Amino acid sequence: MKEMKYYKWFWSVPLGGDFDTWGTSTYFLEIGEGAYTHRQIEVYENGNVLFYDNNHFSDNYGRLSDKPIIDDNLEEFEISKAEFEQVWNSKVPMNR
Repeated sequence: MKEMKYYKWFWSVPLGGDFDTWGTSTYFLEIGEGAYTHRQIEVYENGNVLFYDNNHFSDNYGRLSDKPIIDDNLEEFEISKAEFEQVWNSKVPMNR
């Protein structure tokens, strides 16, 4: 099995619609085989947090990315597994 990789990036555009007041967001992704996302964390400017994984892949707020994450510049967003796990284990998602 391919080793997991971890990424973090800041999204400077609010979601829009009913969620526009949430503000900007920071995404944390765990990406594995075939460049697919296994776990996804979304942390919003207003403090809201969303978690998605294979056990909870979609809800009224959004969904786990279902497209391969392929980008030649992805390395600049890479973080350690420890950093990802720290966020996964310390944040309380509002969609669980």
